Amino acid sequence: MSATVDLARAVRSELAKLSWRSPVWFAIVPIAVLLPIVLNASLAIATRMNKVNGAGGMDTNNAGYWVMIFSTIVLMSAGVASLSNEFKYATVELVYCAQTRRWLLPTAKLIVFGLIAAAATLATVIILLAAFPAVFPEVWGRVELTSSAGLRLLWGLPVFAFFVSALGIGIAGLIPRPGVVVGVVLLWKFGIETFSAMLPVKIGNVVAQWMPFKNGELGAGQYPTMRPIFGGADGSLAYFALIATVFFVLGTMRLSRRDFTTD
Repeated sequence: MSATVDLARAVRSELAKLSWRSPVWFAIVPIAVLLPIVLNASLAIATRMNKVNGAGGMDTNNAGYWVMIFSTIVLMSAGVASLSNEFKYATVELVYCAQTRRWLLPTAKLIVFGLIAAAATLATVIILLAAFPAVFPEVWGRVELTSSAGLRLLWGLPVFAFFVSALGIGIAGLIPRPGVVVGVVLLWKFGIETFSAMLPVKIGNVVAQWMPFKNGELGAGQYPTMRPIFGGADGSLAYFALIATVFFVLGTMRLSRRDFTTD
């Protein structure tokens, strides 16, 4: 019971740090929400003007693409920067002096920033699925909020965003440098996972089936580009969540061990 009370206090402490002047509110969240909206609106307008080939218009299981590609990483950076700044400004020592349970700090940050990421992506998906079919019926007319694919995006994408934040905070626990953490995630997502598609077909297909982000995005509701090996979309999302959780646990353990060795 004491641990639960301490965790609640740690969460309140993290929330207290997010004043109205925090870049989370005036930069990170607005960018994460507006970026996919602006991109999708620009593409829809260009398609309507016959400036680009819309290939028949948008489908529901592709409507969250830019949210998965950009918003999740932008929102992840908030938690990564918050944890890394505890070391940059030496406030982590004060936190650990006040609270001996070392796992509370990263866990509280995950709860706060993970839920912010989930809420921001949910809001973005609702705007895209509810408003865009009415504003751009020629391009988004087939997109349906209440379809099975739409409902998958409504819950799957926020869950995916939460665990992307868990992955980033976990890596930040291992390497408390935000630029390095974001660079590692981007290198894996857009480098290694993209390179896997360039391998010979048989090898590339097998490698792609084990790629974390490909599975996570499939589980979040993205159009499948590979045959899932974890029992479908739910299994693919669970696979990504497992990998993110492992990194989060490793990062939390690293924080505790590093602090114990410097007491």
